[in-house]
Amino acid sequence: MLFVPLTMLAIGAACDSFAEHVSAGADTDYERAHAVVTWFADNFDWTYTDYQVRTVEEILQRRGGNCNELARVTQAMLEELDLPMRRVREINIHVESDARQQRAEEKVAEMGIQLSVFGRRHNDHVWIEVQDRETGEWFPADPSMGVIGEKQWLVPFALFAEDGEGNLAENRTAHYVIDGFDALYDGRLRQLPAWPDWVRLVDELDDEALAAFQGRVNLHDHAAEIDALATAYEALREQYEGGEG
Repeated sequence: MLFVPLTMLAIGAACDSFAEHVSAGADTDYERAHAVVTWFADNFDWTYTDYQVRTVEEILQRRGGNCNELARVTQAMLEELDLPMRRVREINIHVESDARQQRAEEKVAEMGIQLSVFGRRHNDHVWIEVQDRETGEWFPADPSMGVIGEKQWLVPFALFAEDGEGNLAENRTAHYVIDGFDALYDGRLRQLPAWPDWVRLVDELDDEALAAFQGRVNLHDHAAEIDALATAYEALREQYEGGEG
């Protein structure tokens, strides 16, 4: 762990020197991003979302934040290293919770249906994609979970990359949830009986998830489809472990 004054984390020349300090010895874009992401994962705390708007400096002073805030401070440091990046928003299958559904319904009533991106069996998340300038490929980097690269990744069911103005400009669902998911298991998932259901349900929920992020659809109205997707995921797991396909 690196113990450094928080003043070194100010945006600007100090942050530039700190970013270089954290990534010292890294030779590739992946290694630079890995050094930054793991530093934040080791030194900052994840906190529950309180819907407060904070500056990067305020997040740094707290030494913690929710997934969105941790992504913002990580992005600020990666920018000082001139790494191409973009934010990604996802919705994932989550442990079933009636209490979370109640909180989500309260937030929808208070702030609008865009808050339906979390609920009884699903949750939203924010992280960063970094582009490797040598290959042109994008790889995931998540400081709140301390993971980087697709081999460490968890499987959500809808992902969208933002453009420079915060719009969800590129659909990344198939890359991660279908092609990438299958590739993690050496192409064996697509041979399993549950795979067609997984692909169909991901495709059905993809448009609804995007519309929920944009405040056009209440994703709580699609709880049955999310439950079915969770069932398909469990079927894939059981079939893979059982050697089916």
